[in-house]
Amino acid sequence: MVKMMSLSDSENQYFTPVRGLNEYVYCPRLFHLMYVQGLFDESVDTVEGAIAHNKRLGKTKAVSKMEDNEENYAPWRSDIVREFSLSSDQFGIYGKFDVIMANSNEIVPVEVKHGPAPDGSAPFFVGPYALSASAWGNDQIQLAAQIALLKEAGYQCDKGRLYYKKTSTLVEIQWDNKLGSALRLVAEKTKSLLSAPIPPPLSDSKKCIRCSLNHVCLPDETLHLQGHLDEPRQLYPGRDDCGILHLITPGMKMGKSGEAVKISSPIEKDVSIPMKDISHVCCWGHSQISTQLMISLAERGIGITWLTGGGWLRATTCAPLEKNVLLRREQYKICDNMEICRRLTRWIVESKIENQRVIVRRNGKDEESKDTLKAFKDCKKQARIAPDRETIRGIEGYAAKVYWYTFQRLLKKNECDEFKMNGRNRRPPKDPVNALLSYGYAMLLRDFMTALHGVGLDPLYGFYHSIVPGRPALALDLMEAFRPLVVDSAALRAINEGSFTKDDFVIAKGFCALKPYAKKRWIAAYERRVDELVTHPVFGYRLSYRRIFTLEARLFGRFITGEMPEYHPLITR
Repeated sequence: MVKMMSLSDSENQYFTPVRGLNEYVYCPRLFHLMYVQGLFDESVDTVEGAIAHNKRLGKTKAVSKMEDNEENYAPWRSDIVREFSLSSDQFGIYGKFDVIMANSNEIVPVEVKHGPAPDGSAPFFVGPYALSASAWGNDQIQLAAQIALLKEAGYQCDKGRLYYKKTSTLVEIQWDNKLGSALRLVAEKTKSLLSAPIPPPLSDSKKCIRCSLNHVCLPDETLHLQGHLDEPRQLYPGRDDCGILHLITPGMKMGKSGEAVKISSPIEKDVSIPMKDISHVCCWGHSQISTQLMISLAERGIGITWLTGGGWLRATTCAPLEKNVLLRREQYKICDNMEICRRLTRWIVESKIENQRVIVRRNGKDEESKDTLKAFKDCKKQARIAPDRETIRGIEGYAAKVYWYTFQRLLKKNECDEFKMNGRNRRPPKDPVNALLSYGYAMLLRDFMTALHGVGLDPLYGFYHSIVPGRPALALDLMEAFRPLVVDSAALRAINEGSFTKDDFVIAKGFCALKPYAKKRWIAAYERRVDELVTHPVFGYRLSYRRIFTLEARLFGRFITGEMPEYHPLITR
């Protein structure tokens, strides 16, 4: 977890964490994301660094070596102090020391870095100040902050040491006025970012490749949408390594067993799943989860969604919405601005109509679909010049009516009345097709709520759907364009491939629902769909739909903060 900037109760002054100074010199945008917006995610480098950090703190006796390199540490054999914290009113910083070497004359802060040392060919500049070429500039500023903390606390400290594990290089940094001035400059700049917009991304930087927040920062994507970069790099994997855990069978129980989730079922064998392999838990109907497990999942950023057996959202369990409070402030402003809401509504409706058009074009016969495709084209033109949101909603309603009339003709089994569909109906659905659609939209809504919460946006406050207590308006807004691409497409494929028959449904007068075993089959079909890789039409690389959901939430956030001039939902080709 990253600690955000600390507020002093006595002087109402913000204190920058020492680690944050390092991040700022490395990349001001990264600092803003981590310490102003409160966003963080693990990478291989951060995990390895944390493991090494815990190993060091786990040693309780004074030793004559660090890690496995006694030859590098033996010259400073002395007492070792661990987990030592200080703050500085002079610089407005605070920090925790991993290791401090102490003897009768002085104490020396030590920073162990997982990566290699620089080649020493050129000095590092922090503003106008040229620092030593033997250590990275950001590491020198972090070490300088530790020296400054010790000096202000009254200790005799005029130097610090950096040890780079990858190259087994030990570097000693001496305190001087130049280093102190560079530290003061960085500390002042970090505080200026508290109320400032996010800095621009680095351009074609190698730093972005291994950055743990490249999928949050979106450096190349941002520059591409701003017109400053022709072809963005894909800096992160196209799909998640983790999966959604669905609890469907009534009476299932989940508990914590070490770092794993233990699942007990009244009719199936008990299983254990590592928490690291889970991105979200979805409980359908009546399932039980222990308090210890809920807390452990929340601490790892793994949310829990509670739904009725029919797919209605009942509750969510997740960590407090602490991150990105400034983003939510802008969200509320934007969603109260009628002109911006009209523009957003138009972009959403245009994208949804175009994606409906794609579904009809791909699955319908040319002659039968010709009138429908023309109607969609006309609706898009009308939405582009509509004067207000009410008119745009009316256009979307007409396009939906045309779409559902055509959609039922795309169903092969509709010809023999096995899956007869009389338009779109819900609350409750009255036929098997609408039962599949309603259940699928519940899963899609859950995915968008999870994506918005992870970004720091409020899923309840939107611009297109009416704001009603308990309704996740923004999640419904952003999922509109994806209804045809994800749920409608998956339902159409499942029905036409014969994955469902009428026997898979409970059908009564005015009501239709999936049977329990059929729910599992439909959830599996939905998960396969959102895990499919598709080529992003703007960025040109391949992503899964679930990755795209989070990407859309981030791009919407960039629009409302002013970094992007427009927000257009994904339109598939």
